[in-house]
Amino acid sequence: MPSGGELRASSFEMAAAHAAQEGIAVMLTHQDPYPDTSQYNVVDSVDGPDLTVKLSGIIGVILTSMLFLVASWRLIHHFSAMWRRDCDEEVNSTQGITTKRTLHIFLWMTMLIEGGAYSAMVAHNAISKVNYMLLDIVGRGILEYWTFVFGTIYWFNIIAKASRSKGGSARSIYPVVLAVVTLVVTVSGALEAVSLSSSLYSSVDDFRTNSPMHRISLLVESVCWFIYAVVVTLCGKMVYQKISNLPTLSQVRSTAKRNIINKMIIPMVFCGLSYYLRSAWMAADFASRITSPESTFEEGVGYWVGAVWIPTFLPSIMLLYSIRKRDRDTGMAGAEGGGQTSSLLHSNDDGNNPFVSFQHNLQIDDESVL
Repeated sequence: MPSGGELRASSFEMAAAHAAQEGIAVMLTHQDPYPDTSQYNVVDSVDGPDLTVKLSGIIGVILTSMLFLVASWRLIHHFSAMWRRDCDEEVNSTQGITTKRTLHIFLWMTMLIEGGAYSAMVAHNAISKVNYMLLDIVGRGILEYWTFVFGTIYWFNIIAKASRSKGGSARSIYPVVLAVVTLVVTVSGALEAVSLSSSLYSSVDDFRTNSPMHRISLLVESVCWFIYAVVVTLCGKMVYQKISNLPTLSQVRSTAKRNIINKMIIPMVFCGLSYYLRSAWMAADFASRITSPESTFEEGVGYWVGAVWIPTFLPSIMLLYSIRKRDRDTGMAGAEGGGQTSSLLHSNDDGNNPFVSFQHNLQIDDESVL
């Protein structure tokens, strides 16, 4: 017969074993009150491996910070010239708000908003409704479109100034098209923001999966980005046609050729390709939402690279390079040049040699390079 001490030891061991089993069960069923929200943001992606929210935010912060610093530098340079001119200093700079300055202002605002949204992604390791609204709807959906449209308007202005032909009705329709599609994108983004902020959807993933407005917005933006890409393509075609009117390219200086190619042709090509790329990704995302709502294009590495970062960073860099010089007061230049600029603009060779007009209008702001 076991002694009293042995019975007490046996009872203690049984109680300890029972407590251990209960502890393991509690650990297995315990819900962390502060879970890692990044794991819940990973959905079934169909465009490659998923990027974590924090990694996407870090890359976004780096890219937007670079563009924000450049845009800030340009704005300071532009408006400091205006201030110096107001102080009666000899500054060869256009007064007031120009297309270039408007583009820089919109780019600065876009990078500020997107950079803030990316920073919140890094800090909280999650994509909230406010994050999505600032980054995808306001920043990438509306402000980027406005920013890039001003760049294309700048190119059309150069073409219009360099053209001496009277029949410009075909060219005049393109700015109207840009105005209409920009308005459509803005209205679509505003409606999507209202839908997202309603109480019908508990999270961003719920909104992406179940919101009809999100699918409509994807389709609208895909079509509008495609139309915009086509307009940029036609703009490049117009430049090429004016150049091809030359009897022979050998009569044009190599510096003039290089200036037009670097400041117009190359930026147009890369911008147009970027807009086509974003349009294609949005169309694919829309099709995916229709055919397989549980899967998404908006979490994988392909989407972040092909639909977000390249179509944001590459056109921004191209436009910043294309308009890298400060707006110059053409009246002051004409006065200082003793009428040479005026004679150049009104030369009889302008109609046959578009490089003359293009070169003048591309270098009308040739005072300083940023």
